[in-house]
Amino acid sequence: MVSTTLSNVQQVSWEIIAEEKRLQCYQQIPPEWRLPSHYTDRVTDTSVWDVRDVPRTCGILSTREVEITENFDAVALVAAIRECKFTSEEVAIAFCKRAAVAGQLTRCLTETFFDDAIARAKDLDKYLETTKKVKGPLHGLPISLKDSFNVTGVQTTVGYVSFVGNPPKTTNSPLVDLLLDLGAVLYVKTNLPQTQMSPESMNNVFGRVLNPHNLSWGPGGSSGGEGALVSMRGSILGVGTDVAGSIRIPSLSCGVFGFKPTSSRVPYGGQGSGGRKGNPGIQACAGPLATSFRDLRFFMETVIGGSPWNYDVTALAIPWRKINHHERPLVLGCLSEEDPAYPFHPPVIRALNSAVQTLQQAGHTVKKLQKVPSISDAVTIAFQMFNLDTENTAMQHVVAGGESPIQSLETSNMTFPGQTFTLDSLFAMNQARNKFMEDWQKVWLDNELDAIIMPGHRKTAGPHESYGHPPYTLIWNFADSPACIIPYEKADASRDINDRGLADYNAEIVHGAPCAIQVVGRRYQDEELLSAAEEIASVLKVKQ
Repeated sequence: MVSTTLSNVQQVSWEIIAEEKRLQCYQQIPPEWRLPSHYTDRVTDTSVWDVRDVPRTCGILSTREVEITENFDAVALVAAIRECKFTSEEVAIAFCKRAAVAGQLTRCLTETFFDDAIARAKDLDKYLETTKKVKGPLHGLPISLKDSFNVTGVQTTVGYVSFVGNPPKTTNSPLVDLLLDLGAVLYVKTNLPQTQMSPESMNNVFGRVLNPHNLSWGPGGSSGGEGALVSMRGSILGVGTDVAGSIRIPSLSCGVFGFKPTSSRVPYGGQGSGGRKGNPGIQACAGPLATSFRDLRFFMETVIGGSPWNYDVTALAIPWRKINHHERPLVLGCLSEEDPAYPFHPPVIRALNSAVQTLQQAGHTVKKLQKVPSISDAVTIAFQMFNLDTENTAMQHVVAGGESPIQSLETSNMTFPGQTFTLDSLFAMNQARNKFMEDWQKVWLDNELDAIIMPGHRKTAGPHESYGHPPYTLIWNFADSPACIIPYEKADASRDINDRGLADYNAEIVHGAPCAIQVVGRRYQDEELLSAAEEIASVLKVKQ
């Protein structure tokens, strides 16, 4: 077998390096957890197979393990462990098994550390037995992590062939330390796109992530592995990152809940990344993906309750504020029309209209917002901010590995060839960004809004490499506003007729794809947003 040390990365073809890395990761899966070939042979980028039932039916998980992974959200599972209905060990084994199955079907995993997770779970069981106390509010809860989070003893390759020869990490990301101190069990890291700057989760090391609802659809990105794993219930609470929609895009594509907080409320420091450090542009943030809405709040309350500013110098020292459930009807804003450059597909329009009607019938006020700040203009400036690094550091790592850029980077206009930026350019961008935020604040105040409801994207999940630009998530990174995704409705070919003549819409191809509502709040008012969104999810009768 070829050894992929730093000294010979340039001497061996990138295809061999990637193949060896994939084999190494596959061998971490116990043989008894490996799917027979009659399952894996069906896993292709063009298969229309819905694989979400496979963990329940393949025989790898016991009946009790199926119960553990399917019948509880994080809040309920932590309670069950605390009450000794389940041991931490059996919960860890159940989710390790289910994640292993999910990874073989959707390529959602990168690194696995099952033995460490099970050993930690055993220690937690001993602690509970001895002290009659839990280690913390996350005692025994398995939590998955996007590959960019550093875990001691585990590699962080973030989808770069040139990083495959790097040694395992010797320190944890601050959030990883915090989660462990809160009692969590960490067991897997999840797949993402090359450079992390794509809504298509594909890289040349671990391959393309597939959507569990239909393997021929994209799962979104850049936290696409998290979206697929949570959709498969190989995790019920995972952590992704978001700089243009990277939590919300996989959430809406895979039919799960996702929350992008205001930047720096959740520790983001210590990330493994191919980007240049110190970027003065739009700041990425970390946040949860989950199988229930209340788990989004649970994650935020618990993490911020753990004083993250003591772990990460970049984390804001803003304690979590308890917001009472809304006792009065909500006042919600809704875009009166789409941006002409980014027209909505029929399923997206139907889901939004249905949500508006349902909320109004429940007594909430929905105001159609007129003359909102230009989405297209904001997207243009945001993409320029993404390209402030004149060294193009992320692509240098691609070149260093001898690999080719993934397709979505070549077609997404993520770079501006020949364009240079000066300090004057940055001043102008920041001024335009501040104007955008000020204009939106006027919309909020003039309409006395509690939240804004809108689509998370102009489309549903669809064929790989078809997602396109993510304007309706990106603008809220640009404004640094918190936003969450609530799964709601599904595409239906019998109802979602292409009466607008959209060239990139095919009702039959996306039939059954998850739809979603994006709920947006004001900067630093994450608590108010989650309170309003909880009421919205309740009214829409979203399955929790």
